[in-house]
Amino acid sequence: MKIFAILMAGLALAGTAGAADVTGRWHSEFETVVGPVKYNYDLKSDGTNVTGRAVRMGEEQTNETTLTEGKLAGDDISFVEKLSFNDQDVRIEYSGKVDGDTMKLTRKVGDFGETNIVATRAAASPIAGKWTSEFDSGVGHQSYTFNFTVDGDKLGGKATRAIDDNKTETDITEGKISGGDVSFVEMLKIPDADQAIRIQYTGKIAGDEIKLTRAVGEFATNQITAKRAADAK
Repeated sequence: MKIFAILMAGLALAGTAGAADVTGRWHSEFETVVGPVKYNYDLKSDGTNVTGRAVRMGEEQTNETTLTEGKLAGDDISFVEKLSFNDQDVRIEYSGKVDGDTMKLTRKVGDFGETNIVATRAAASPIAGKWTSEFDSGVGHQSYTFNFTVDGDKLGGKATRAIDDNKTETDITEGKISGGDVSFVEMLKIPDADQAIRIQYTGKIAGDEIKLTRAVGEFATNQITAKRAADAK
């Protein structure tokens, strides 16, 4: 019995170690009986488990659903999308194989039919990681480090501000990415002040630089440049 248990544990570990990594965003476009649709699948794999969300973009309706029942076994993958469409709940089952940055999937829509689709992995977001900026302001010379995290088209992370000998760290909120456009908010807490100051950033990513407009409440607006940190490349 002990030998059998050891063998089974070894097989389980081998299956986990050999599971494909599907973490990231995947994109697919295909025809359906209700017209062409585009999909983004944001997947996260943890061993043999797969979680994530699906965003379906049709001609007249966009839906976002949480993916369930996700499984990985080697390069085999399966998951379920429970789509609400025209006030009806439809169970959509996906099963197929992962081959590098491509997934070949069979998409079964309830009892209505099956379609073979291909999903391709999107390139990693160009903004994730650490960026630095230095600029002069009405309160003196400031140094910033932005440490961005990305989840689909949502941007988060931390902003660390250094001025003279003082450092403050704030959460990046309301962050969005659309193509090369980026926007986010820093709620900066000033010592001895009753309220935080809302700082709105908007700009564009251009390679290893982000050109940003920095609006500090109603007090001032200035143009700054954030550069990708050397250790983030």
